[in-house]
Amino acid sequence: MTVREHLELFAAIKGVTRVDMDAVVMEKIQQLNLADFEHKLAGSLSGGNKRKLSVAIALIGSPPIIFLDEPSMGMDPVSRRFMWDVIADTSTRGKESTIVLTTHSMEECEDLCSRVGIMVGGRLRCYGSVQHLKSRFGDGLVFDTKFDAVAADELDRLLGKVFGDGDAFVTAADLEDKSRAFGDIELAARIAASHPTGFSLAAALERDGLIRAEAFCAWCVEETRFNELKGFLQQAFGAGDVVVLERQSDFCRFKVRGDVKLSRMFALVEDIKSTIHIREYSVSQTTLEQIFNSFASQQEEEQGVARGVFRG
Repeated sequence: MTVREHLELFAAIKGVTRVDMDAVVMEKIQQLNLADFEHKLAGSLSGGNKRKLSVAIALIGSPPIIFLDEPSMGMDPVSRRFMWDVIADTSTRGKESTIVLTTHSMEECEDLCSRVGIMVGGRLRCYGSVQHLKSRFGDGLVFDTKFDAVAADELDRLLGKVFGDGDAFVTAADLEDKSRAFGDIELAARIAASHPTGFSLAAALERDGLIRAEAFCAWCVEETRFNELKGFLQQAFGAGDVVVLERQSDFCRFKVRGDVKLSRMFALVEDIKSTIHIREYSVSQTTLEQIFNSFASQQEEEQGVARGVFRG
């Protein structure tokens, strides 16, 4: 059956009269941008256009409740945004129907849903507006920051302090001595393959047998800035409530647990950002994606077999 024939069939099933049939069908074809495929077989359509056809069928007759299961899954970004606009026009803006939507896309949830429920193991674990879920289950704030690049004059000063007139490189044998000269002997232990930033120096040491002096000093500065920021956050909010989520080069992400106000977080960071050489930063609530993943991690795999099934 063609796209038009599908729409005519379901329009008839839903009670659309012959007099109104053509107008109703054309409205849905235009609404879902299916005019170019009106007379093509539905089975020959792409996955995205098949989903458009399914949504068009569901919208015929403006039913009071519409159930949509992953309506934009597999679509390219442009088609996905188009589909979201159609759904929003029908539900929130046009208020023609109430739409119950199931999806794994938290972006889709935030864009379309006025109420969100998260199911784990077949049970509804939470329900409410997006902001309510963030406030209730978000557990604190997420703090992202990037540090300034190490200034050339600071780097020159450190090179003179750590290396003097000696060789402009570090070997495994003098790693502790150079770390001590910098001012923190513990830095030597962080130059390891398992460290989130020290791994690059460890790789150079293993590959070449040495680390360039400039790279060593720049890394030491970045590591010191990170530790100063981490210590400041732990002092302000408690060591147990500050968690490092991500680190890479000059970027780091922290989670600050507990009931922390955005205004307090911004005020504290503004006071120390020049001292710790913070170039840019952002503070946000826990995302809906993170809340969903937190609930999903609690799901246990179903055991056993369904009723009526024998397993030998």
